[in-house]
Amino acid sequence: MKLKSNKTVQEMSKTERRRHSLAAKTVRSTVISCILFGLVAELVAVAFYAYSLTKQFISVADSAAHQAVMSATHGADALGFSEEVMKTYNNLAAEDRAKMGTDGYRELFSGLHIEEKGGEYDVLVNMLAGTLSYYDVYDVYIGMYDEPNGRLIYVVDADPDMETRFYPGDWEPVSRKEIKKFLAWNGEGKLYDIEWTDKYGLLCTVGLPMKNEAGEIASFMLVDISVENVLVGMGEFALQLTLALIAVTLLLAWLQTKRIKRTLVEPINRISEASVQYVNDRKNHVSEKDHFSNLDIHTGDEIENLSLNMAAMERELEEYEADLTKITAEKERIGTELSLATKIQAAMLPRIFPPFPERTEFDLYAMMQPARQVGGDFYDFFLIDEDHLCLVIADVSGKGIPAALFMMISKTILQSCAMLGKGAAETLTKMNEALSTNNQARMFVTVWVGILEISTGRLTAANGGHEYPVLKRKDGAFELIKDKHGFVIGGRKNTVYHEYELQLEPGDIIYVYTDGVPEATNASMKMFGTERMVEVLNRIDDADPKVLIDGVYESVNDFVKEAEPFDDITMLCLTYKGAAKSETEDSDPSLKSADNGGSGTTLTVEAVADNFPKVVGMIEEGLNAVDCSPADQMKIQLAVEEIYANVTNYAYAPQTGNVTVTFATEEDPKAAVITFADSGVPYNPLLKADPDISPEVRRRTKGGLGIFMVKKNVDDISYEYRDGQNILRMKKLLP
Repeated sequence: MKLKSNKTVQEMSKTERRRHSLAAKTVRSTVISCILFGLVAELVAVAFYAYSLTKQFISVADSAAHQAVMSATHGADALGFSEEVMKTYNNLAAEDRAKMGTDGYRELFSGLHIEEKGGEYDVLVNMLAGTLSYYDVYDVYIGMYDEPNGRLIYVVDADPDMETRFYPGDWEPVSRKEIKKFLAWNGEGKLYDIEWTDKYGLLCTVGLPMKNEAGEIASFMLVDISVENVLVGMGEFALQLTLALIAVTLLLAWLQTKRIKRTLVEPINRISEASVQYVNDRKNHVSEKDHFSNLDIHTGDEIENLSLNMAAMERELEEYEADLTKITAEKERIGTELSLATKIQAAMLPRIFPPFPERTEFDLYAMMQPARQVGGDFYDFFLIDEDHLCLVIADVSGKGIPAALFMMISKTILQSCAMLGKGAAETLTKMNEALSTNNQARMFVTVWVGILEISTGRLTAANGGHEYPVLKRKDGAFELIKDKHGFVIGGRKNTVYHEYELQLEPGDIIYVYTDGVPEATNASMKMFGTERMVEVLNRIDDADPKVLIDGVYESVNDFVKEAEPFDDITMLCLTYKGAAKSETEDSDPSLKSADNGGSGTTLTVEAVADNFPKVVGMIEEGLNAVDCSPADQMKIQLAVEEIYANVTNYAYAPQTGNVTVTFATEEDPKAAVITFADSGVPYNPLLKADPDISPEVRRRTKGGLGIFMVKKNVDDISYEYRDGQNILRMKKLLP
């Protein structure tokens, strides 16, 4: 722990440690807390005492007012005298009232016989003086309020000091709040008002109205209380309470400090000392194992729980160290094996460039950068014979060691099939058959394979669910080739793949890649993207494959920056440098019949399995023309394959017949429409109920699953039997 002096506890002197110790902090904290508590308690107590004392004084003044009213009304004619005084006052002109305090003003009230001994005024003064003396209040007097002028008109004043006494008719200004409060009193509670005055200071006036026979207020019996008396009482009380609280605070602080030291500070220090001893013993390889178990702390709280947890930790650490030794050895063994797997995988891929120095017809370069030590991507290239070069780019599902194992198997099978002289499509078909058998891990691989006839530049390619390749003509720009996608390899048995041709001219460049390039993601979760990849390729003014691949890889790294690698990055690039284009065989005429890809394209073939690639080729050319996504193309292909298989297997059995397939597009909404028409046995496959897919696989009823999957992959499907033909129509909405 660092303190303000920037010294650690271990660097402090004994005096500094004592001053900053938990015990010292506990003492200071406890004393301060007790003092603060005492101050708050004193403030609250003084406030309550002041409130109670004020109420007590008001009650005394109220009693004095009642007593004075009884004396003044029964022992003298206070009401009559009050009315005479107010009558005389009210009859005065404003300029006469302004002379208050002068002999001339007193002369105006001479008719009241103020100087007469034993007269009404003299009797009232004596009565009020007796009340004043008995109740020991500040002043007792009779007065009436002049509301319009904001004045209190004195009737009788019992002030013993003749210099400050008010005589009948004398007046002084008072607050309008007091006047309204007294004149509007409803008789409930006690009538009083506390205000600050320049003349008397803080003053409390308690009043009681005196009414005539008509029920009108003739005057008020008023009693003044000086709040200074209240303040004096508060001061005495506060002094006594302060002394008591100091004594109690010191006692509580001492007791609390002793208790905290015993139940908190001392156990923590013992745990700390045991921790230091534990560390020292570990450094010195001492086998002591009961540093915390022997503390014997029984505080019944978190401190005891801490000591028990430390004892348990000590035991578990001993066990953990023993296990860690085994784990470390195992980890080193796994690391060695993983390093060996990395080397084996690297050795599986061709790494020497140029790979065929004696061949001048083409330049070739490739790279693979795994996201982990080993990856699932791979590339390959090899000569099938002297005139045919096989190019491969693939991406296995998943990452790490499982993907690497599946990658090596896939690579070996693909190369074996291709070396047997199989075409690109047949190579993928045979590879799919091998990987789909006993594929319990349900892994798959996307593959693009191309076989280049070196002498002519004719490239025959097939795509098993992989990314679109990129082609650059000698005098053109890099552009995506939206080729025909087959299903992923290993995903489903009995899948038929088809191939297409590209005629490469000298100077043309073919570039293939895995999804790790367009899907490279930066820290803002934005992807590099296919468009950016093509832009980067077009910015590089060089036909050298290595320069192109290095440029793309550098751009990906600049885009991703410090973000963790998302996927393996694999690329392969070939620049064809052969002779001019030679004559090649024309494509199958039945495939060219679907070349326009527009609405209303129709193809009629014999309903046999060998003609399925022609049907798929026509449909996919139409889908490519409307920029259909690979995912939707795959769904449509699955539906087409299922319907075509039903026609070939059941429509004309045991003979064969023709099937007419029509591909059309609709614009509002945008959709692809595929229609099958055959003259076979009338049969509506939509009448069969959907299968129950909830039971376990081994308990499901066989049949119906194919049509059910067709329904799931398209948005609308209908059937009719018209003019001797089964007509089935499917519609798939396109984004």
